[in-house]
Amino acid sequence: MHISNYDSDTNLDHWLEDYHLAMKAGGSDNDFNVQYLLLLLLNSTRAWLKQLEPSSIRCWGDLCSVFIGHFYDMYTQPGNSWDLRNYR
Repeated sequence: MHISNYDSDTNLDHWLEDYHLAMKAGGSDNDFNVQYLLLLLLNSTRAWLKQLEPSSIRCWGDLCSVFIGHFYDMYTQPGNSWDLRNYR
């Protein structure tokens, strides 16, 4: 299964869910999911993750909380049905 790289134009909740489901389908555990995630991040998100304190992420739940907390506001969500029709 192919998972695209994460960038700030991507819906963060959907991307994390897709990533997690793909990793589960492949039989990996949550520790591997956290480590492999770095390979799918673009430069700015990768740099942000690498600057975190080593003990700040201990499990998948920690990663999701920190990741969403930092990047959620960067994703521009459609405001109404007209916006959805014009979204590409």
